[in-house]
Amino acid sequence: MNISNLSFEQHLKKVIAFHFSPETGSPFWIEKRKKFNFDPLKDINNLSDLRLFPDVSEDLKHVDAESLIPRGLLSAEIAGIYESGGTTGKPKKVVAFDEWLNNLVTWRVENVSHSQEEKPLNTLAVVPSGPHIVGEINKRRAKAYGGYYFTVDMDPRWVKKLLHEKQFDVANQYSQHIIKQIEDVLSNQDIGYLIATPPLLENIAKNKPLTKKLNRTLKVITWGGTQMDPDTLDYLKEHVFPDVEFNASYGSTMILGEARARMGEEYQDNPIFDSFSPNVLFEVIDVENAENTVEYGSRGRVLMHHLTRYAFLPNILERDTAIRLPRNDGLVGDAVAMVEPLQEVGGVEVIEGVY
Repeated sequence: MNISNLSFEQHLKKVIAFHFSPETGSPFWIEKRKKFNFDPLKDINNLSDLRLFPDVSEDLKHVDAESLIPRGLLSAEIAGIYESGGTTGKPKKVVAFDEWLNNLVTWRVENVSHSQEEKPLNTLAVVPSGPHIVGEINKRRAKAYGGYYFTVDMDPRWVKKLLHEKQFDVANQYSQHIIKQIEDVLSNQDIGYLIATPPLLENIAKNKPLTKKLNRTLKVITWGGTQMDPDTLDYLKEHVFPDVEFNASYGSTMILGEARARMGEEYQDNPIFDSFSPNVLFEVIDVENAENTVEYGSRGRVLMHHLTRYAFLPNILERDTAIRLPRNDGLVGDAVAMVEPLQEVGGVEVIEGVY
């Protein structure tokens, strides 16, 4: 489906037609349609109409993967079955297709500076492994940059469990376990690109031999997964990695990917994130009244939509709040900045841990 030259309304109509046709839609959505008091094929015409759909996040904690695969993509290559981090309870399940991840990564690395040296630079991704899509995305991004891809074993659910139980000493031991794995990689490998969460970057900064080794070859640090305040970021830039370029990412398993930070523009010293519109959209809505979108420059809760033939995940209410900003490319949806987690979602405490 070539949608690059379509208006957003045309794009949306094609996506809706694909997912709600008995010939091409998934068992999940075909069954869901029977319970709607509206007709997706007739009543969904623009972005605001997506509010008619339910947030299916809870359903994705219990559904089997086979039900999520569109019948029109049964022969397409699947990159993997991925799960959320379980921040708000039982993990949610999504299916990611190979072609989608390739498209996402191609967009993600557009206009991002990376070394044009004759010898490609290696990537070290200190991100969750196992069933987490962030690892697969970074693996493909590393391939796009060239060089080899190195990673570590990281289980964010275990850390969150420790923090929830207030076992802070054990959680710190786990963080040091991650640092040791980084040291092992750097003992005999040069790294040009480092991807890590803010808490881990702070722990790395405390390890002088480790930062000395990294600074010999490191070109770019990409941080994400949790918030980072401007003071910490400035400290890392000025005092720990003064010759290294920093950029940021913001994503969610529920949109099968991540946004990218706007190049050369910030909001109050914080990165501005643009989504892969029209495939992935952000909105920022009133925390108390989900029917209302907040004004530009105001804080609200982040609402996400994934709208492609590879998945249809509208109206996903995230655990984050953010400042709503206009996009600068004329595409549909909002940009976001100053992303922060809610303290509680559905009566469950939000614990970020190392990711």
